[in-house]
Amino acid sequence: MTSSIHIGVLEDDPDQQAFITICLEGAGHRVHTYARASEFQRALKNQRFDLIILDWYLPDASGMDVLSHLRTHDGWQGPILFITANDEEASVVKALELGADDFLGKPLRPLELVARVNALTRRLDQNRERERYRLGPYALDADQRQVLLSDCPVPLTEREYRLISLFFAHSGELLSRAHLLEIVWGQNGSLSTRTLDTHVSRLRRKLELDGRHGVRLQSIYQHGYRLDGQMVTH
Repeated sequence: MTSSIHIGVLEDDPDQQAFITICLEGAGHRVHTYARASEFQRALKNQRFDLIILDWYLPDASGMDVLSHLRTHDGWQGPILFITANDEEASVVKALELGADDFLGKPLRPLELVARVNALTRRLDQNRERERYRLGPYALDADQRQVLLSDCPVPLTEREYRLISLFFAHSGELLSRAHLLEIVWGQNGSLSTRTLDTHVSRLRRKLELDGRHGVRLQSIYQHGYRLDGQMVTH
């Protein structure tokens, strides 16, 4: 069964936005649409997407430039589906070379759109299943609900474990304070609290996430936190 994911869509045509939203929400996914590249870039600072859909022709930028920026500047590693009315071979090749994972020409066909997104979602699920349990000398044991550092278990509270497992699952991604509070504490992200900061500080200390083991839990000013390190695959 395909997972339900959060999808960011950069498409300036309102009719296309509505079409994509209806198709993908009907398939069980959550969709946020943006008409301008500048609006989308601002959203990336606070929103966490599992997959991004990009249109080529935008009012304030080229989708190709946005694609390149996502991969080379933002370090975004999630799947990207590129869509455009220009489906010539050279355009397809350029998009794939810049980092797109798949390409769809317009007019979009609803069943194919859903099938392509679901295929990328399955690949995303497989990658997470394969990669999420090891990061440098750290290992996350989901059965025992504990984290090991160099094979030695580190005592954590249940809340600390839930928080670090979320960072492991999204290593290298910026997770906003609002998202972390909502997922781990079930609180409105706009709630002013130092609870999150306190838990992150404890995790840094207990797990030595200050870079000495090649893994660092970083605070991104006014945005949230990101766990940086080299993922180990099996």
